[in-house]
Amino acid sequence: MALDDDLSRTEGLNPSFAVWHNRARVQQARDYILGPLDVPTFLDTFLPRALPRVDTKAEYLNSPFERVPKSVGDVSQISHIYEPLTAALNTALRQRTRRPRLVFEATFDRSVKPLHPGYMKPHICCFTPENAHTVRRADPHARAEFGYAELFLNVNPDPSCDIFVDPPADISDDDLQTYEFLRPPSDCGRDPLSEKTERMFGLHIAFAMEVLARQNRIFLFSVSLCGSFARFFRWDRAGCIVTEAFDIHDYPQLLLEFVHRFSLLSHAQRGHDLTVRVASAKEEALFRDVVRAHVHSQLEVEGEALDKAVTAHYQPGRTSVIQVHSGQASGSKATVSHYIVSRPVISPLTLMGRGTRGYWAVCRETGRIGFLKDTWRQICVEQLEGDILQKLNAQGVRNVPIFATHGHVPDSESDGSQIQRTLTERYMRETWTCLIDGKDNYIYGRVHYRIVFDTVGYNLKTLRGTEELLSSTYDVLIAMRDALTKGSRLHRDLSVGNMILVKEPGQTTRKGYLIDWDASDGVDASGQSVNPGRAGTWDYMSIRMLGPNHDNEKHTIQDDMESLLYLVLYCALLYLPHNLPMLGLTTLVQEFFRQDAGGIGGEAKRLNAVSRRYTRRVRFRSTALQEWLHAVMDYHSPTEDVRERCLGMWTPEHLDAFWSAFLEMHALERDDRIVNKLSMAGCCGPDTPFTSPSASSAGDSGAQVLGKRSAAPSPSDLASPASKRCRKAESKAATPRTPAAAEVEVAAPQPQPRFQSSLEHTTFAPRRSARIRERQARAALLVHDAPQGLRPGTNRRTVVRPPRTRLPGKKRGRGGSRKRS
Repeated sequence: MALDDDLSRTEGLNPSFAVWHNRARVQQARDYILGPLDVPTFLDTFLPRALPRVDTKAEYLNSPFERVPKSVGDVSQISHIYEPLTAALNTALRQRTRRPRLVFEATFDRSVKPLHPGYMKPHICCFTPENAHTVRRADPHARAEFGYAELFLNVNPDPSCDIFVDPPADISDDDLQTYEFLRPPSDCGRDPLSEKTERMFGLHIAFAMEVLARQNRIFLFSVSLCGSFARFFRWDRAGCIVTEAFDIHDYPQLLLEFVHRFSLLSHAQRGHDLTVRVASAKEEALFRDVVRAHVHSQLEVEGEALDKAVTAHYQPGRTSVIQVHSGQASGSKATVSHYIVSRPVISPLTLMGRGTRGYWAVCRETGRIGFLKDTWRQICVEQLEGDILQKLNAQGVRNVPIFATHGHVPDSESDGSQIQRTLTERYMRETWTCLIDGKDNYIYGRVHYRIVFDTVGYNLKTLRGTEELLSSTYDVLIAMRDALTKGSRLHRDLSVGNMILVKEPGQTTRKGYLIDWDASDGVDASGQSVNPGRAGTWDYMSIRMLGPNHDNEKHTIQDDMESLLYLVLYCALLYLPHNLPMLGLTTLVQEFFRQDAGGIGGEAKRLNAVSRRYTRRVRFRSTALQEWLHAVMDYHSPTEDVRERCLGMWTPEHLDAFWSAFLEMHALERDDRIVNKLSMAGCCGPDTPFTSPSASSAGDSGAQVLGKRSAAPSPSDLASPASKRCRKAESKAATPRTPAAAEVEVAAPQPQPRFQSSLEHTTFAPRRSARIRERQARAALLVHDAPQGLRPGTNRRTVVRPPRTRLPGKKRGRGGSRKRS
């Protein structure tokens, strides 16, 4: 997986934020879950039948799961469930197959803090025998289990931990249409039962997310047990299908049949992407040498700094070869290119959606470096990003990436005649689907797509100073103007992640390139986008597109110019010196960029446009930057004192003329970068002091812990090599043996004793002045830093029903095969 900005840890997996992230994931899952599907239909649909299904309990006079209790008292006794269950599953496989192709391993205790949400691992994982041997030798700090797991089983103490509530067996078709499948969301923790079920399900989602992020997969199976009641899950980038619950004591054949069928599946049938394979030693050497040379040309560093910078793209023994089928996108005869990749610079940190990965890649045939983007695009989107870029290149649009190749990814099970696509959306109208939060979930189907650019650089977050910020964003303005005038196209998604910095020969300042054109749209005769509606990244959207009428608004070049202004302001606040303390900066960022009132935002931006309410208190050390911000804000929304002079100046022509003249007339600071930290008090887990994640548990720098500004870990100042413990953990994991190359990252070293309980913890008492600041920060963040889409629940009483089981093969109600209109 990708590393964070200072290359110290895996990006997006900070254990201190696990509780907050898992709560947000549960809220997001309410939009893409479908269920409950009866178990026999699930098996017949998603796992090809290997043997006639066992429909009676007669064959199992002595249940193989008789040692598995129906429930246990609490999490501390969970081993009483998963240890005998692991033994029973392995025994069942050996009885049916002389030489089992899979093995089940208890993995819960292979963690430095097995009861801490940020360090937890699934209770049971299924591996191939050779990969199981690799995982056993891996360091407990590593997350090797997620890189090699074929499927996982997560165990909860008792049936009340199940977030799903199955409908009664005798429910009518009419009542089924209005039945709620999920428990209502917890009301800020006031309902202990809902809070517990959300916490348990959030962990299950986090495990599935990490497996899909670390492995090249099309889909994934998992199993959840609440006491002795089990459910099957099938995850893909469109959503998740969940089965009804069944008791493994009453219906052991259902779990055994699932395990037996799964063990006989091919790698592709288990969800692996066979267009990715492990690289040979020769291919890995080629990749290492080409990437090292390109890093040196971009950063101009030597020695240990160069070695550290290369680790952002290359991990020894973790190199793969990815196929790009260029004809798959256009329908013509496919030509296959092979690109060697290692560590991505972008990893997917959500389950549903594009699941985008980004790699520095080396073409095996030519030895040239490029950037490979691997994503799942919506089926309903007709325009391919590769086709758009080809046209922009042909039209002479400046400062956009140079297109190399692209194509959909073929499905290995169809001899290449079909493309990889999600399946969850096909079942959203089936009669067995129940309501979730009072609505039927609409699932968007997705197809797997890859595109390669010849332009390779670094994220805007690596900027060195004021000069690079203003000159590179001016390059982006040129790209926006060219795309409009030459290609009749608007980008519509300006953000920090959609811009790269490229060092070109003979230039002292890196050039800015505008990337990710898949959200762009053509324009009509009036200069507005053809399609109405909101598009882009929330933090940088214009006031108009954040407003209540956004569904009917059409994007204009002025909206992109406003987003570019916010992009410069955001980067200046986070990466350049100014007068704001950490708490003031945190409040400004939360209110100005992330304010969300039920899908409507922009109020802080509107107030600032009228009175400069937020930006008037900011004083940057660079007087030139301060002058630029004041001038451009006056162009965008003139105040009373400059209205006559600036009215009508918010056009791309006027902004271009001002900006180019400004760069020529001012000598800008070249190396004034610092990192201004935000307070993360509202996002930390229960074992973390309120100020920010602790350095000992999260591996962050002391400056982040104390909320101080720190010198930037800029590309040219990449620090010492990885620690001895990290190097030891990396060396212990061997190359994955499955066709889809699995990635294994090493977490930051954690020398503390094992965490005893997620609720029994010890925090250090800060000083009184620190406690006051913490209380103020928490109050601000509770209002402004809630995850997008987080909905408060109600105070209604939740009725606890034990999971209901149905006899195998028994259909619910009448007309079970009818689809909804």
